[in-house]
Amino acid sequence: MAQDRVADREAKVRAWLARGKAYKAIAQCDAMLGAKPEPRFHVLRAEALNRIGEHEKALRDAWSAVQHFPGLAEAYHEMGVAEQGLGLGDSAETHLRAAIALKDRPDTRQRLAAVLMMRSDHPGALAQLDTAARALPTGSAALASVERARGECLASAGDTVAARAAFDRALAIAPDDPVTYNSRGWFLHALHGHHAAAVADYDRAIRLNPNYSYAFNNRGWSRYRMGDVEKGLADIEKARRRKVFNPYIYRNLGVIALERGERQRACEQFRKALAYGFTERFGNEVKDLAATACTGADNGLTPVQAPNAPLSAPTKNTPVRNNAP
Repeated sequence: MAQDRVADREAKVRAWLARGKAYKAIAQCDAMLGAKPEPRFHVLRAEALNRIGEHEKALRDAWSAVQHFPGLAEAYHEMGVAEQGLGLGDSAETHLRAAIALKDRPDTRQRLAAVLMMRSDHPGALAQLDTAARALPTGSAALASVERARGECLASAGDTVAARAAFDRALAIAPDDPVTYNSRGWFLHALHGHHAAAVADYDRAIRLNPNYSYAFNNRGWSRYRMGDVEKGLADIEKARRRKVFNPYIYRNLGVIALERGERQRACEQFRKALAYGFTERFGNEVKDLAATACTGADNGLTPVQAPNAPLSAPTKNTPVRNNAP
């Protein structure tokens, strides 16, 4: 009977995760990891924590799961996801490859592709996505996600023609996916200076999900670059209220303040971007800007206490994938 109860609770947690209800899944896992802990719930809580951006906590749970179940691919997968979120690329690659060796899952290969893409290893990333795509049913939501990732990778590599085709394939499968519109706006348009086209895609993403922080932040940056400073700053503030720990928000605010001659404010924003992990996730841009623009107490390196969670729980249709700044 006790085992039946545990199996029933596990099924409920997986159902919450399938419905995008990470906080409800965490609450159920907390109850099962209390006075008499059931170790299998560590990996489930790690998945839920990764979905809300609590990567440090997720990493601890995933590590506990590995200690109890050393052959569990799911535990290594969540460990790699957490490490990717923390900017620990080498560790993420190691654990994602370990997960694939134990159980070859398309979503694990897609995660590995994202890690390789962060290092500009576009051929390696595309090879992982090709393998993932071959294992997925035609017309599935998972295949749409892989095609979106392929578009991101190709656009980052400079092949905009192939990238556009990949985004088109993703939208043909899932035409109401706000994540794909946001990705296309950022990777295919904004990164190449086509901000009007980018804004049109961000508009679509926000209509589909009015709480999409990344789309607000990206639209704010493009609006600023198009000369609409007021609307640009308003959008970035909307993004900040929805996902306060996104370092790219503070990068954008810092660059805007610096270009407007507001050095002290720029340094404050750069300091926040660094504290929230910009360098680990996106490279040295903000660190270099702070070193050039900020001196003394404003050198951009003073620690800031990062929040542990979003200011509010994500809505049902909030994307759980951090696909663009």
